[in-house]
Amino acid sequence: MRTPIAGRAIAVTGALGFVASHLIPRLQASGARVIAIVRPGRDASRLTGAGCTVREADLSSGGTLAGAFDQAQSLVHLSGIAQADWLVPALEAAGVRRAVFVGSAGVHTRLVSPGADAKRAGEARLRASALEYVILRPSMIYGTPRDRNLVRLLRWIGRFPVVPVPGGGATPQQPVHVEDLCAAILAALERNAAARREYDLGGPAALSLAELVRESARALGRPVWLMPVPLGPAHQLARIARSARAPFPVSPEQVLRLAESKAVDITPARVELGFEPRTFAAGIAAEASALLAGIGSAAESA
Repeated sequence: MRTPIAGRAIAVTGALGFVASHLIPRLQASGARVIAIVRPGRDASRLTGAGCTVREADLSSGGTLAGAFDQAQSLVHLSGIAQADWLVPALEAAGVRRAVFVGSAGVHTRLVSPGADAKRAGEARLRASALEYVILRPSMIYGTPRDRNLVRLLRWIGRFPVVPVPGGGATPQQPVHVEDLCAAILAALERNAAARREYDLGGPAALSLAELVRESARALGRPVWLMPVPLGPAHQLARIARSARAPFPVSPEQVLRLAESKAVDITPARVELGFEPRTFAAGIAAEASALLAGIGSAAESA
């Protein structure tokens, strides 16, 4: 059974962010009334111009949440599942029923990670609540030059023909396209059976880091050579690059995560949400095309 989105008032946190820029138009196209939650002082004129009701709230604490979710029937939380501790009381007080929390597959890490610990605590708080929550855990999100993930790799390949790959590039990766994530969010809002369920989200199949780099280079039409680097030196190099503000395709934290498999089981999402993600080859080709078009436009206007 489904509860249609049309006519529903849906609050969206992180409303000025990357995922929200793709999600909000889809919500509106489905007939939802969007309540956009933004940090105090942010310029939200584009959201107002798009027909959203804009409300300010600082989600880093519970002090400014009074009234933020009034009249909202559902929530899509894009600002970090670790905030669930003070969000849950505010949502329950406002009468919000269905709440889709977009977390991260990073909760599965075995590394010592305060961030992952905070996400796990947020998930536990949801399970203890009375909300009809849905937890979505996307793997690495990509899709446009705004993604802040694979765009860095694409830009690196566009400038340098050699890509360092920690551990030889054998670790499985499973990026998820932003539009496929948005489709899963809409399904989680609509499908009654998704209430109090949790789903990992990724592409249709895992591929090795080496395959991911080669496919990205193919999308750009650039040659690439992979340079295997031991994990320790790669981590140190990333730290030096960050300190020197020099270009490097991944952050120090991401280097450590590259030693862990990022493969996820999307079978429950396929069965219960109708989740059918696009291939990485198709997704990265579109992103590379958009990036090259942007570079071309900038060069023409220079």
